[in-house]
Amino acid sequence: MKQSLFLLNFFLLILAYSSAAAVESVEYQKFQTPPDSARPWTYWFIMDGNLDKSGITADFEAMKKAGIGGIIIMEVNIGVPRGKV
Repeated sequence: MKQSLFLLNFFLLILAYSSAAAVESVEYQKFQTPPDSARPWTYWFIMDGNLDKSGITADFEAMKKAGIGGIIIMEVNIGVPRGKV
């Protein structure tokens, strides 16, 4: 009887541990790949129209690779020569 009770407790302990590990694994995966709604945003300053298609594409690709979820674009005039755009 004691041996049966010991085995039952042992299996329940193993089951509880594996369930906790599975939950932890799911939570860890969510942390590693957050939904788009949880990704950070950043400011993107354009200096007085000095940009072109290749520069915009390179910036967007770099932001995507870094995990940026959105941007707030600001056109600023800081005394640099005016660009085409």
